[in-house]
Amino acid sequence: MKYVVLVLLLTYSCFASANFWKNINEIENKFYTLDKNSTIKEQDVSSLIDKKYNMFSKTIEMLKNQPYTLNVKNNFLTKDFDKEKMKLLQKININKQYGYNLAVKRDNIILTNLILKEKIYNYFTFLANNWTTLSTDDIDKLTKKNLTYITSIKYKDFLTTYNNIKNIDALVDNQTKNGFIELNKHYLFFTDFLTYIEKDNTLFSYQSLSSILQFGTLIDTINSNLYFKKINIYLRFIHIDAGRLVIFFTTILIFYILNYFLYKKIYDYLRHLILKDDDEIDEILLENLKKIRKPIHLVITFIGLKLALEALSYPSGLSDNVANIFYLFYILSIAYIIFIVIDNFLFVYLVKQEVKNEVIRKELIMLMISVLKIIIFLIAFLLFLIKLNVNISGILASLGIGGLAIALAAQTTLSNFFGLLKMIFDKSFSQGDWIETKDVEGTVVEVGFISTKIRTFDNALITIPNSSLANTPIKNWNKRAVGRRIKMHIGVTYNSNIDDVKQAIQDITTMLINHKSIATPDKIDYEKSINKDYKKEQRLLSIDDKYGIKSTLLVYLDKMSDSSIDILVYTFTNTVNWQEWLDIKQDVLFKIWVIIEKNNLEFAFPSQSLYIENNGR
Repeated sequence: MKYVVLVLLLTYSCFASANFWKNINEIENKFYTLDKNSTIKEQDVSSLIDKKYNMFSKTIEMLKNQPYTLNVKNNFLTKDFDKEKMKLLQKININKQYGYNLAVKRDNIILTNLILKEKIYNYFTFLANNWTTLSTDDIDKLTKKNLTYITSIKYKDFLTTYNNIKNIDALVDNQTKNGFIELNKHYLFFTDFLTYIEKDNTLFSYQSLSSILQFGTLIDTINSNLYFKKINIYLRFIHIDAGRLVIFFTTILIFYILNYFLYKKIYDYLRHLILKDDDEIDEILLENLKKIRKPIHLVITFIGLKLALEALSYPSGLSDNVANIFYLFYILSIAYIIFIVIDNFLFVYLVKQEVKNEVIRKELIMLMISVLKIIIFLIAFLLFLIKLNVNISGILASLGIGGLAIALAAQTTLSNFFGLLKMIFDKSFSQGDWIETKDVEGTVVEVGFISTKIRTFDNALITIPNSSLANTPIKNWNKRAVGRRIKMHIGVTYNSNIDDVKQAIQDITTMLINHKSIATPDKIDYEKSINKDYKKEQRLLSIDDKYGIKSTLLVYLDKMSDSSIDILVYTFTNTVNWQEWLDIKQDVLFKIWVIIEKNNLEFAFPSQSLYIENNGR
């Protein structure tokens, strides 16, 4: 039922009448008056021209949307138009005979004005009835023909007459002045409008699908049927006929079937193709296919509805308001579909990079997605404003002052955003990194426009403004390509043999060098570890320090403590993963234990020796 109501409302909008000639009169009175008392500032001239052209555009839309409203002569021409012309011609001849020159000029001005109004009326009614079938060449010929007539009018002579008598207050003079004022409005308006059309003859090009599909031929064929001719006798009162109604309902039916086919059959086919190959991104593709399924369904539905309404209002086309509603819906739907496609494309890209084990800045991708969505939204918004004939240049110019006001009102927000940019371009950390600052330590969960969320190791979530985090020293434990440190002291007892200690140090060193999980210079594959062309960079800086590669290996007798002889073990694992590091460290400790026992050494533990002095008592 709601769809029926929607169709009825839109149909009503299609046939809502508009007073075309009243609009013409408004344009003439607003822009073509002889009143010189009101002055216009130079900076307002451009705005005034824009307003005039906007009203011209509105006039064209009215002409195309409600052509039948132009056919009432009483709205523009008097009922006794032809009689008035004949009467004026007779008056001119008689006044010439008696030498009433001013009366002759008066009647010539009034007659010229009547003929000009007829030309204007014939021009607009011809366009209203035929613009859907006219080519751009036809429009050019018609416009030039009327411009030729305009140039044939003795406008300068009439203007001279007006200037000579404008300060004289007499009956014939006043009649002459009033006649010229009326002529002047029509003359200037028609000249400007014809020039406006001449500059862009595509204003009357029929760009509707109904024209391409030759609805006119189909409608005429249906209406020529004897049965439908009888029906049309009753339908004519609502400005409709059987041919347009048949095309309307046929179009609705065709698009309903088409939509069902696309929504059901095509979707099932694409779903089958996606699931045919076992891929870990299948769920992502399916999810996004489901998301764009409904908006595409709605777009096709509205295309069908628009085409059906065009058939119903043929040949005038849809009203400007209805066309704008459809246009806005198309823009929003397309923008939404692009949003989903962007999310889908970049997310699949992230998944593939993770499969390849390539390093990628996830927060940079998220920032790109957000910025792209904002740009798409702004483009869609500007396109809609352009469709509404809004002066975009004025809006863009006002953004300078508006932007300053917004900047002052949102200093904190902007500082947080620029803090985000600073962290991204400084590459301080990425999502998923383990970082430590003066106040917080944990894993970066999400880097947003305004703040960064960090999950601490006791499972609390902390939100830090980007501006604060960007200006705080950050220790990033994930910025290590190779090497997580193992540092310990192995204490042996003081009663150990010096040769056994030396041998143990040598055995521990050999064990660490041969250990497959301990980093040594000969085991490091730079190309694999940092996944970059490092050979150029290493000529300018330390690759090990830049990308976090440590392979130092030290085993030395370090110091004589109170309770033990301490052997320093200082080395790095080839992994930076905490759990793997713990496994390697445990394995190293077990091996050191074996070496200590093999060399007849004992682990020392804190102890004290008590010596009692005997004084011979």
